[in-house]
Amino acid sequence: MQAADAERIVAIYNQSIRTKGHTADLDELTVEDRKEWFTEHEDPRYPVFVACEGNDIMGWISVSPYRKGRRALAEVAEISLYIDAAYRGRGVGSDMMQHTIAFCRNAGFEHLIGIIIASNDRSQALFKKSGFVLWGRMPGIVAIDGEHFDHVYYGRHL
Repeated sequence: MQAADAERIVAIYNQSIRTKGHTADLDELTVEDRKEWFTEHEDPRYPVFVACEGNDIMGWISVSPYRKGRRALAEVAEISLYIDAAYRGRGVGSDMMQHTIAFCRNAGFEHLIGIIIASNDRSQALFKKSGFVLWGRMPGIVAIDGEHFDHVYYGRHL
């Protein structure tokens, strides 16, 4: 990710907010709203990778600390992935996931986690395809437009 990518990264994320069920954020964000998040991802151990076609960003994937600041969890990273609707189903997510898994292995992480709203079947399928398995379920804790969904945790040991 380059600093100039911030606007496009936020635009892709906002697509997921608008479609509901892909993120627990319910209100669209601005680059300014995400300023702290971008700053946290300047750490080389916790990057954001983008997939491009020409000059267009098709999607992005981030590596984040799991339970930041808790040293006993320093070997665990959380992966988040968002693909522009126009590029879904073209293998972009699979390619980014494989790149990120390899990066995490080389960065010394031993465990990866993806936290997904259970209604997001595509994300669950991608994580399963990438060697993750269901590690946990938080029943009914996600509330979107009066409906409640489970939050599922997928994990993978490296």
